[in-house]
Amino acid sequence: MPGPLEPGREERAALAEDVLNVIQDWIDRADTMPASGVDLDDALTARLMAPPTETGRSLESILADVDDAGKSGVFHPSGGHLSYIPNAGLFTGALGEFLASGLNRYTGVSGAAPGMAAIEHGMVRWMASLFDMGDTASGLILSGGSMANLTAIVAARTARLGDEFTRGVIYVTPHTHHSVEKAARIAGFRGDQIRVVGIDTDLRMDPDALAVAVDRDRRDGLDPFLVVGSAGTTDTGTVDVLSQLAPVAETEGLWLHVDAAYGGFFQLTDRGRTVLSGIEKADSVSVDPHKGISIPFGAGALLVRDEAHLIDANQGRGAYLREEDHDSGLRDIAALGPELTRPFRALQMWLPLHLHGVAPFREALDVSLDLASHAYTRLGGIDGLETPWAPDLSIVAFRFADDDLGRRALESINEERMVHLSPTTISGRLVLRFAILNRRTTRDHIDHAIDMIEKTLVG
Repeated sequence: MPGPLEPGREERAALAEDVLNVIQDWIDRADTMPASGVDLDDALTARLMAPPTETGRSLESILADVDDAGKSGVFHPSGGHLSYIPNAGLFTGALGEFLASGLNRYTGVSGAAPGMAAIEHGMVRWMASLFDMGDTASGLILSGGSMANLTAIVAARTARLGDEFTRGVIYVTPHTHHSVEKAARIAGFRGDQIRVVGIDTDLRMDPDALAVAVDRDRRDGLDPFLVVGSAGTTDTGTVDVLSQLAPVAETEGLWLHVDAAYGGFFQLTDRGRTVLSGIEKADSVSVDPHKGISIPFGAGALLVRDEAHLIDANQGRGAYLREEDHDSGLRDIAALGPELTRPFRALQMWLPLHLHGVAPFREALDVSLDLASHAYTRLGGIDGLETPWAPDLSIVAFRFADDDLGRRALESINEERMVHLSPTTISGRLVLRFAILNRRTTRDHIDHAIDMIEKTLVG
């Protein structure tokens, strides 16, 4: 039966146990669950969209609805989830999020919960140290890469253009994540202020083409101010040659933002650090803990080389003074980004990282790199397949000589449900991709998908 808004300790424990059992059962099935579920039927959709009643209902019936709701869509914990950018989730991350919600401390103003603010500032400092951003670095944890990219664009706009930005120009490539263009629109930029720079045969931004575009725009009376490099595109996992983009940005006075939402945490690995060389020169970096280290959805971060730029853009009260907020000596997190009221996101990172240590996360990323190498090698040896882009990180993109065969293979794989792939389009051609970032993904998952692809070609 429905209970009061303030249940007693025993009832709280019973409610929590029922919810925890649902999560435990879900995680117990993760190693063997299919990669996708059944379609959502109209009757269930209507039931799930029904409004709450005046008197409430039992938790048992509510959890039954949650179970039914969860039977459709892509199953992110499954090792066969190779589509989009996987997130296997992390039980200890969920515990951190539950703990943060239960404690319900407000972290926008550091003085309201200085200890909690210290945890978030510590997490940001650790992430910034991965990219060698220096002592003046700062940042904050947001809902994801989209908000991180938006906050970066506003900071760059304020730092480089001030209040007059109608002639400002942003430089991207055809494969820059669409959230950057969306963020630019929200930040007040027109479509004609976004310049698409040419790429090389490996789909990387051409530094020479960037320099030419900047020079042309300046001669036309425009204000080039921001270039966005990619540290792992969603389409193919491609990493721009950041060590070559950085000198152009410095020479031309451009803010260099690197969208590393997918690829940033590969910086923990030796191979990833080599591929991402040059990222340490960025003015700002977006990185998603809910991608690279499996933190539950809703944890993206923006890191900046100079905290003053965030304060100027979001609080605007003379960041050069650099005084700390309140007696705690900790900067207000609300002064660094767009949110005033915000959840305490850091705990879902802080708890598992301190509990497990960094090493297991590094090892999981290294396994993803190994699996990507294996997939690329196998795919490259199959007649009728084309593998034009060697994986920079853990996304392996490939295409069929015949796009119709590719569509049939994709349909066959996803209908079987043991593995789920997502396609993209590059230069008008259908491209399939293995996005490998789930610690539960094994060589068996990869080989099973490739076996099915071979059957499509033979059949």
